[in-house]
Amino acid sequence: MKAAARRSSLTGFTRARNSMTLVTEESGRVHKVVADVGDTLGSHGLFAELDTTFIELDLAGNRAEQQRLKSELTYNKKEMERYETLVKNQNAPQSTLDNNIRAHQSAYQQLRAKQIEEQVLMERMKRFSLLGPAGWKVVTRYIEPEEWITKGEKVAELGRYDVLLVPFALTSEEYRALKDQGDTVALRLTDLNKVIEAKVARVSPGFDSQTRKINVDLEIDKGDFEFRGGFRVELTIDLPDPGGAVIVPKSALIKAYEEYFLITPANTRVRVVLLGSADNGMRRVTSPEVISGERFLLHP
Repeated sequence: MKAAARRSSLTGFTRARNSMTLVTEESGRVHKVVADVGDTLGSHGLFAELDTTFIELDLAGNRAEQQRLKSELTYNKKEMERYETLVKNQNAPQSTLDNNIRAHQSAYQQLRAKQIEEQVLMERMKRFSLLGPAGWKVVTRYIEPEEWITKGEKVAELGRYDVLLVPFALTSEEYRALKDQGDTVALRLTDLNKVIEAKVARVSPGFDSQTRKINVDLEIDKGDFEFRGGFRVELTIDLPDPGGAVIVPKSALIKAYEEYFLITPANTRVRVVLLGSADNGMRRVTSPEVISGERFLLHP
C-alpha cells in the first residue's frame, strides 16, 4: 500500500537559452550581410560588414603623416648632434641647440600622437565587422546591403539554441515535489510525442506577486529533435494527496452493505471510503485508520 498522488500537469514552450540584441558601434553603409534569419553564425561570429572606404583613407593619411614625422625626426636628430658639437667647441650659440632640441621633441610627440591615433583607427576598423557569439542563430534581421546605419542602431536579434530553456511558474508545493525528483526531470514534447530529460537551470529567489508562484527555468541540452523555440512541453509532477488517500489493489477490497473494507493480517475489518480508480487497476481509498505502508490481505 502506498500514498495516493495528485498529478499536476504544466505546459511550457521552448525558447533560446540566451538571447541578445546586436547593435553597431560605428555609422556607415552596409557592405554585405552574411547571415539571414535562421542561419547560424560561423566560428568568427560574423553577421555583417560595413563599408570601410573612408576609415581606410584615414589610416592611409595617418601612416603617411607618420612617415613624414619619422623623416623629420631623423633630420632633427642629426642637426641636434651637429649643433651639440658646435656648441661644445663654441662655434654656435646655445640657443640654436635649444631650438633644435625643442623641434626634435615636438616631432617625437607628434609622432606618438599619430601612432595612438592609428591604434584608435585600427580598433574602429574592427568594429566595422558586426560580430555576434559563434554558434548563435539569427532570430531577427533589421538591415539590408547598401543601407546606411548609425552608431547604436539595432542590426539583429540573436539567440543561443544549442541549449533550450523552458520556463514554468510553480506553486511552493510543486517546487518541492520538483526538487524531490533529483537532478534530472522528465519532460514530454507533446508536439513530437517524445520524452526527454531536463535539469533545473535557475530558480527565481522571488515570486510573482499576482500568481503567488515561483518562476523556474528548466534546461534541455540533449535530445533527438531539432533544437528551436516554440515546442510545447509538458511537465508532470505528482503531489501528495491532500486528504491522505492511499492506493490499494482492487482485490484487497471487500464490499458489504454498500461499504468497503480492508482486512488486516489478524482478520480485522477496517472500513474505508472508496474515492475512485487509479492506474493499473488500483483503487484510491481513504480512512483515518489507514496510513501508507500498512499491511492488509491482498485476497481476503
